[in-house]
Amino acid sequence: MAPFVPYHYSAGQSTIVKFGGLLTTEFLEPPPGRCFLFRQTYRHNIEGAIPDNLRKLINSPDRPKGPPPHFHQFQTEYFRVENGVLGISVDGVVRRITPEDGEISVKAGSVHNFFIHPDSPENMTVYLSASDSGNDYQLDRVFFENWYGYWHDALLHDGGIDWIQFLAIQDGGDAYTPAPAWVPFRRQVGYWTCVIVGRWIGGLLGYKPFFREYTTDWDFAVAKMKGSFFQRHLVHAAFEEERSWTKQAELEPKAKPENAEFEPWTEDMSPTPLTLGPVAYEEGQFKGVQAGLVNGSNGHSTGVERKLEQLGSSTQRRTVVNDADK
Repeated sequence: MAPFVPYHYSAGQSTIVKFGGLLTTEFLEPPPGRCFLFRQTYRHNIEGAIPDNLRKLINSPDRPKGPPPHFHQFQTEYFRVENGVLGISVDGVVRRITPEDGEISVKAGSVHNFFIHPDSPENMTVYLSASDSGNDYQLDRVFFENWYGYWHDALLHDGGIDWIQFLAIQDGGDAYTPAPAWVPFRRQVGYWTCVIVGRWIGGLLGYKPFFREYTTDWDFAVAKMKGSFFQRHLVHAAFEEERSWTKQAELEPKAKPENAEFEPWTEDMSPTPLTLGPVAYEEGQFKGVQAGLVNGSNGHSTGVERKLEQLGSSTQRRTVVNDADK
């Protein structure tokens, strides 16, 4: 297959909605010592009328309920459940995590994956973060913007995951798929397969770990790729340093970019708005549950009815333009 080209644009959005609202991710300022922080909500299902390809995906074994099994070579990952039940498998041991468990960690090198547990109510919300390894390629906002963007586009619009592209993106985020359990040194095999095929061979063939269409801090992503002999030919120029969280927040546009006929899949299609409480982190510090308006802390609201209200004025403008062309 040829190198992947994104189907939608989501760069600059601190809240990204994928799979018609099945997955919602809110990027937040990370705590000290952590290289990213986001609040993520998974749904079991999307009710009501939705596009056929989305319904087919939800009813298939590939339904997005969490990432595939993987490990992080250099980073420890942290999870704190806000509501619902998180299922997590660590080195073959499955646990149920609830808000009462507080923050848990998965050490570097542990093969794991997490998912919305079958026992969870309709929604499961969790805070995720990871230690800062100081490496060019690590779990951070750049990686997650590209992984979730590609995962969404590949499953809905591109016929499935391309193996080389998948390895290229995973390598860009210190996330590696282990070899089967029966393979000796399965982590080492998985790591070097990802590096050799994803970074070295993939880079020479034109496969990028990051895409401008998904990436808010593109200069930082370019600087990462320029650090690799096999990928530097894929980029042109970049600043040397990552922008601060404040600068990244300033990059968010006043209105959500329009994605032509691919727009509906990047919006929450559920007739029932996703109810999210106030963000429990403030300036990178966990504050716990606080009183406040629903969605008031970040202005995020979802659901078809609310979205129609937000898009009303732009829809009217399109109608006027279309009438003028007749």
